[in-house]
Amino acid sequence: MLRVENISKSFRAGQQVLANINLAVAEGEIVGLVGESGCGKSTLAKVIMQLESADKGAVFFQNQQIAKKQMNTFYDNCQIIFQNASNALNPKWTVKELLHEPLQHHAKVQDTQFERMLEMVKLPNDILHALPSELSGGEKQRINLLRSILVEPKLLICDEIVSSLDRLIQREIIDLLLTLNKERNMAILFISHDLKAVSYLCQRIYVMKAGKIVDECYKEQNTFHFTDNYAQKLFQAMEMQ
Repeated sequence: MLRVENISKSFRAGQQVLANINLAVAEGEIVGLVGESGCGKSTLAKVIMQLESADKGAVFFQNQQIAKKQMNTFYDNCQIIFQNASNALNPKWTVKELLHEPLQHHAKVQDTQFERMLEMVKLPNDILHALPSELSGGEKQRINLLRSILVEPKLLICDEIVSSLDRLIQREIIDLLLTLNKERNMAILFISHDLKAVSYLCQRIYVMKAGKIVDECYKEQNTFHFTDNYAQKLFQAMEMQ
């Protein structure tokens, strides 16, 4: 479904952020992308979503290279959720207005379905009249998740979406992602430095170091198998946290 081929990117200062990145996510698959902070994970997510331009390489979705003139169609099928839940929500809008906004461009869901959708992400109906400042971090991230899935994407990119939440809320959000994957066959690229979350969600992961993919690991009998020493040490360090 998603294929990233030889993506490279440098900032103006000449610092290379991504170097010949190759990555793929199949239909209905949950794939992890892990690495230390600053290794380029979020930049790669932005390049995939065409929020940043690559210096070279290409991104393909459903076997077609993403082109600027086709972005509306691409965004119908691919959505992203970022780490900072508050930044994605207009502080002056109620939850109902926030849910209306994506439907102005992607008219797939009617207002009458909001209550059912809120129930799916375990939020009460009266939250529709609340402002973001009245919501907890977990509630804000659920609203961001709901905004993304309202348009029924085939692929969801999650960029560190549980890192700022407590363990209980993290588990609830991750369980929601698993439900969406099973019920809608929605593919997920899950970007995180949380080994427990990645291990719980994913059957396959890519490991990044300094802008490069250094390993692709598969889970067998609930254990990931590594070919790269850095990847193995990274996971050992994560297990100790």
